[in-house]
Amino acid sequence: MEQHALLRKHFDLDEDFDLNEDLNKKTTHNISLKKLLMKALTSCNIKWSQTSWLGIFVYVSVCCLNYIIGYYGIYRSLGWTTEKHSPVRVFGDIVTVGWFSLGFVALPWHQWEKLTYIQTRDCAGACRFLVWWLGTIIGFLTYGFMGTHPLFQTSLDSWSTLTSGQQAVYGGAFTTIGLIIIYWFSKLCPCGRCKKIYNPPMNRKIMNRKIIFIRVLILTSLLFVISYLLCSSDDSCIYHLHHWWFGFVLILLSSTSLDNWFDYLLQGIFWTFLIESIFDYGVQFGRFFI
Repeated sequence: MEQHALLRKHFDLDEDFDLNEDLNKKTTHNISLKKLLMKALTSCNIKWSQTSWLGIFVYVSVCCLNYIIGYYGIYRSLGWTTEKHSPVRVFGDIVTVGWFSLGFVALPWHQWEKLTYIQTRDCAGACRFLVWWLGTIIGFLTYGFMGTHPLFQTSLDSWSTLTSGQQAVYGGAFTTIGLIIIYWFSKLCPCGRCKKIYNPPMNRKIMNRKIIFIRVLILTSLLFVISYLLCSSDDSCIYHLHHWWFGFVLILLSSTSLDNWFDYLLQGIFWTFLIESIFDYGVQFGRFFI
């Protein structure tokens, strides 16, 4: 019994986790993609409850503060947006950001605070938090500056009229997203040196988050396909996937895969697209993510 208690503590296992299962054997480090897919489609009863009140408060507060920093401190002060919002609009936007951030941090598999200073109480945890926060601020500066150039002021709706340079921009953007997804897939079943670079020691909770990633990816992909089919069947519908939607989906996917500083940086950058869309354009839910 003492040995089992030590194993649970070392591998951070749930109390209801059966130490005699195959997942707890040494071969757990070499779980195949086939087994992950089977677990994703058939397994149930995945449990977590480690998010603290402090973690929720810090996550939601920083995301709301990022709206103020992005809109007033960067975009308005640098003249990157000409629209001046009323206090009611700003308040409503911040509430919207608050709802989004609360929804993300409240996800049972979102282990955001686990590797931050809130739980680690060390310099590495503080750095991960700062990397996550600075990812959004740096994203504001980079994305906002790019938006001032005509090369980036385009829409996929007018693909046939875009110059080769503008088409290359979209090609680069989607290629980058594709590489990020490949990176996430490589974390599902890493091999060789990749294990040591970005994959933590396997335990039941890491396994569960990999299963959740597969499920979320399948469901979001279905939403893209179904919404496209529905919109294309209506001549009056304009299918315009705005970058706020990509930001939302990428934040959701990254919530299943926060294992190192690069993951924290990526999620911070993804928050840029969501928050910037809210204050620079506005979210219209009823028009296919425009």
